[in-house]
Amino acid sequence: MEAPVPDWSGLPADILNSVFQLLECPDLLRSAAVCTFWQKAYSMFRRSGVCPSQQTPCLLYCTEAAGAKALGMYSLSERKSYSMPLPEPPISNWIGSSHGWIVTMDEKSDLMLLNPITGDKITLPPVTTMEHVKPIVNDDGVLEKYKMSFYDGELPRVEDTPYACPLDRDGDLVYLKAILSSDPSAGECTVMLIHQPYAQLSFAKVGDAHWNWLQMHSFYADCIHHDGCFYAMTAAGAIDVFDLNGSSVVHRRILPNLVRMLEKCYIVQAPWGDVLQIIKEESLDPEQPDGETYVTAYEVYKVDFVELKRVKMRGIGEYALFTGKSTTSCFSLKDHPGLMANHLYFTHDDHDELLSGKDDPRDIGVYDLENDTRTNLVDPEPWRTWFPPIWCTPNLAKAGIS
Repeated sequence: MEAPVPDWSGLPADILNSVFQLLECPDLLRSAAVCTFWQKAYSMFRRSGVCPSQQTPCLLYCTEAAGAKALGMYSLSERKSYSMPLPEPPISNWIGSSHGWIVTMDEKSDLMLLNPITGDKITLPPVTTMEHVKPIVNDDGVLEKYKMSFYDGELPRVEDTPYACPLDRDGDLVYLKAILSSDPSAGECTVMLIHQPYAQLSFAKVGDAHWNWLQMHSFYADCIHHDGCFYAMTAAGAIDVFDLNGSSVVHRRILPNLVRMLEKCYIVQAPWGDVLQIIKEESLDPEQPDGETYVTAYEVYKVDFVELKRVKMRGIGEYALFTGKSTTSCFSLKDHPGLMANHLYFTHDDHDELLSGKDDPRDIGVYDLENDTRTNLVDPEPWRTWFPPIWCTPNLAKAGIS
């Protein structure tokens, strides 16, 4: 005699809520379709503001079929692609991803925060409030272009010739990367921009009317929010701390330049507490005689703030790293078993290459830190080359719910 089929529709609501908190985003969204009771429990769960915390990163990308109306989402936990609708207005690029929100750009190069799962949007200050960007209007007062100025914070000021830029292209030229201090759906949030000219920093808190220029230094490569402050790393390995919590900005350089100017480097706080630097280097492939084929290698270093040095790591154990336009991140395989241990997941984020070759193939894949080998993330690759794919860790919390 066969055992009776379990009736999952009769699970108590509190047990269902406990189950919901363990689910990855695709499974949680599908749970509402199980039955009417589950749909009601799911709706109550979402309204409560409780959000599953252990979400595995996904890759967001554009597809030819969907155009500007939808995004593709490749789930690393399921190794499966999904499609999700995009709210209006259309976006023309993205420059960052943190806490489940992507920092998007519209046709006038103004920035907006977008949660692609919930559809929530938060407007950021206009691009014309940045130090180096000013509007150009015609005789009728209609905005036609932007004027971009080229100078840094050094005095006496030396300024190169300004450049007049089309509205829809200014953001592609100016914005390098955006980092969030926290989840904006949970309350206060500050956005830090790495931008041109000279890879400088500006910030704005959600609700501010303008961007604030940090004119202390230039040539920043990456930034994270750590212990209540922003830690920004230069392309030569120096680390500056910016405390934005008081009435004035407090700046300290806590690690000097350690290396030559690097091709690409990243900074991340590991789950075990250390701050890591990731160095990406490209070199000619000795096995290819054409002299034009390059191979990419990644190295990971632990930052020693006491001895003011960095120590090369042999590996990262049961953890996985993520680099790209998204905030550099490190995840434990204990909480994210769908990832590969001691691997680095990367997307194409070389600013000059992305702009000069919008139709060129994108370098996206997984790097084995032990064997120094790489594999493609998925084959065949489903994404369009523009705008370039970006990592995003799903966040189902609705804005305004704390």
